[in-house]
Amino acid sequence: MTTDASTTPSESQLTGPGPTSPFYGMYGHYWKSNRDVPPTKWLQESKKLCACDAHQASQWPMEHALITIPRCAYKCPYCPKFDTLDSTEPQVVKLRAHIVRDHLVRLSFVNDLRHTDVD
Repeated sequence: MTTDASTTPSESQLTGPGPTSPFYGMYGHYWKSNRDVPPTKWLQESKKLCACDAHQASQWPMEHALITIPRCAYKCPYCPKFDTLDSTEPQVVKLRAHIVRDHLVRLSFVNDLRHTDVD
């Protein structure tokens, strides 16, 4: 049996975009599902958060995921607020605070009933 070298990948390849499959996976390059099923809501575009060659553009889940923001990041994965800054210096502290303040959905309990706070 012979193997065709042109179809055998020499290194691992990126998986396809998440929205096309409901079983995309439980983790990506910069995120991990925080429950037993993968996220079902995704941003439509892949976005790169920094200018580093080591970091890749990624699709970002919009629910039920823990995300990892690289230290060199200066763009928000969820909105264009930081995209137009003149600086390409890392803005990770401001970026994390922005994500917590503007994009994080919190669960609250009122009279023992769970609900989602949405701004």
